[in-house]
Amino acid sequence: MVSERRQNQMMKINWIYPKQPFVQWTVITEGDMSWLVLYAVLHLYVTVIRSSGITPHPSVKDEVGSFLKNAPWKHTEMTGSLSGGPIILTVKSTYKLDGGLVFSKKFPSQKFKDCSDILKKEPYRRNRDGVYTIYLSNGVKRRVFCDMTTDGGGWTVIQRRFDGSTDFQNKSWQKYSEGFGHPGHEYWLGNDAIHDFTKADKMKLRIDLKKFNGDKGYVQYSTFKVGSKSEKYKLTVGGFKGSLGMKDSIAAQNGMLFSTKDNDNDQWGGNCAASFGNGWWFYKCHHSNLNGIYFKKQTSTNTGMTWYYWENGNKWESLKSSKMMIKPK
Repeated sequence: MVSERRQNQMMKINWIYPKQPFVQWTVITEGDMSWLVLYAVLHLYVTVIRSSGITPHPSVKDEVGSFLKNAPWKHTEMTGSLSGGPIILTVKSTYKLDGGLVFSKKFPSQKFKDCSDILKKEPYRRNRDGVYTIYLSNGVKRRVFCDMTTDGGGWTVIQRRFDGSTDFQNKSWQKYSEGFGHPGHEYWLGNDAIHDFTKADKMKLRIDLKKFNGDKGYVQYSTFKVGSKSEKYKLTVGGFKGSLGMKDSIAAQNGMLFSTKDNDNDQWGGNCAASFGNGWWFYKCHHSNLNGIYFKKQTSTNTGMTWYYWENGNKWESLKSSKMMIKPK
């Protein structure tokens, strides 16, 4: 065992070599980890393996580097720094030394079910908006954008638009089911995931909107639930409240089924989704359509990203940004 102690941090490295057919190392840090400690860990790991005359598979170093770069703190290159503590990290890797290409890794971390779960278990994440990993009830891993700042934080963002770089038009039923875009930018989380989050009927919905003239507003619903695929992702929403001037523009769509151009479930004789180009909970057709066409400037149209009832000047006006997010009641 080699151990080294420095101010406000501890590093322990354990290995078994060469009597056992693997190299095992564990790193535990408390407080911020400096690049010197990082270098010592990687250097020792690679050197120990090479002392047998066996060249490790390149993925060993790549996997370690990949983990560190995706870890929840700022990472630059070997001469950079790691910050964002306090951190308690345990890494266990196994490399078979008989020439086989076995490299198993264990990066013990909690499996969070949503952004509020992350904030509850790791409160130092407060005010750190960004992309995080969560796990759906079926164990599927998803990357989501977490708003850790607004109204106490812990919001899981299910829709985010602000520059039109992600195309919400002409997407199929399947695409809206699976989700599209990038959580670090513009995206739709996906109806299957939204259903998974809300099926227990314990979620509330918040929508933050912004106009091109700079006006901002938000609405919040104490009830928000999306049905399963077999239920056509039926929308259940209610318990409205909003910031000054904001009115309920989604009430008429409560109880509506989700529609896309290739799966028409609205109550109009035509096909609202085909007419407007996007997927949404259309009625005949809408008073809100936050997946509508993104216009680069204020445009008077009902085909855009719109919220009709706003202050006293109820009108069709394309919006600059939209963010839909949920968290437990």
